Amino acid sequence: MKRTCGVLTILGLMSAPALAHHAHHASRHSWRHAEASQGKGFTVNTSFYGGGPRRYEPNSHTANGEIFNMWDLTAAHRTLPMGTRLRLTYAGRSVVVRINDRGPAAWTGRSLDVSRGAAVQLGLIERGTGQVHVEVLGKS
Repeated sequence: MKRTCGVLTILGLMSAPALAHHAHHASRHSWRHAEASQGKGFTVNTSFYGGGPRRYEPNSHTANGEIFNMWDLTAAHRTLPMGTRLRLTYAGRSVVVRINDRGPAAWTGRSLDVSRGAAVQLGLIERGTGQVHVEVLGKS
């Protein structure tokens, strides 16, 4: 029993820094919600998805249940509410998109994925990623 308690204590101490790191990580990114209020602008690292050869990816649904269409002007974000409209500006070009999906994965270093249609209009296709200025317009 003593050995089990000792192992549990050690495991508990080992996970404490991880929990503290997670709490710090969450608070560090809480500014995104503050800046994401309507009319505020911010800049995020953005990529695009939907590069398949077909107009509609087979059996591919977005997080809100729609069938994914790579040519729609849509985007994926980890926390913004579904239906939020954003004006994106990159290299002097602008497009309005609607959040209908979740992503990209946090480990990628990107905060927004746009559909292929939005990426074409922004001029992101050649580079694949870029720093995009985002303005929250409200819900659709």
